[in-house]
Amino acid sequence: MKLIFIRHGDPDYNNNTVTEKGKREVELLTKRVCNWKVSDFYVSPYGRAKDTIQGALDKMNRTAETLDWLREFDAPVIDPVTKNKKSVPWDIMPRSFFKDKKLFSPDSWLKSKIMKSGPVESRFNEITRGFDELMASYDYNRIAPDVPVYNCLPHLTQEEALEDHHLDAVQKNLDEKNLVFTCHLGVMMVIIGYLTGISPTVLQQGFFVAPTSVTVLGAEERVPGEVIFRVQSMGDVRHLIEGGEITSASGFYGNVEQF
Repeated sequence: MKLIFIRHGDPDYNNNTVTEKGKREVELLTKRVCNWKVSDFYVSPYGRAKDTIQGALDKMNRTAETLDWLREFDAPVIDPVTKNKKSVPWDIMPRSFFKDKKLFSPDSWLKSKIMKSGPVESRFNEITRGFDELMASYDYNRIAPDVPVYNCLPHLTQEEALEDHHLDAVQKNLDEKNLVFTCHLGVMMVIIGYLTGISPTVLQQGFFVAPTSVTVLGAEERVPGEVIFRVQSMGDVRHLIEGGEITSASGFYGNVEQF
């Protein structure tokens, strides 16, 4: 199984859609998505996400299920510097972020002062509960909230699991399902952190994924019937580069240059 996350196109926040630049990005993304074998599509309820994937859905004669918990990671907190309320909990100034060591731990980030100043834990629980319920519908069941290992139908035998395959050019496939999620940077990092055992604030502060970028996590079975999800690619914008479209800097405090 692969989990494919698409960030929405260059956003027009005021009109709940994408900008003219975003429309050009979406056109290039649509060509890319149409070449995929997608099992199911899921989308945030926000217009900028829906407008990002709709072109591909139309061309593929497919539909996407709207998941309310897939909306942006909206949990207002009190900014430790300005003392004002801000709508997203990860937009923390660098010195405040690095000073609060709790933010670096997957076990204690929710206990940090800034996260406790708003409904962050309840929003986090909504996201992870919704995600795990969705995974369970595909027969992937998390073994514990703090252990990102999922039980599934075994594809490896005990004998195969004893062999070291990590340098083989071709690995044995798990199921061939590909799930596509079109959503937002903040909620995407929450899910990735939940699947990798990394504090989501570390991902939100330390990693940038551009509008219409593609991030892929693949399921890896090391023990028969148990998988972890591993990031295979992150923030891939090859469709923009190949199409001659400059990467949007939305969500990045500076310019984004393609290399």
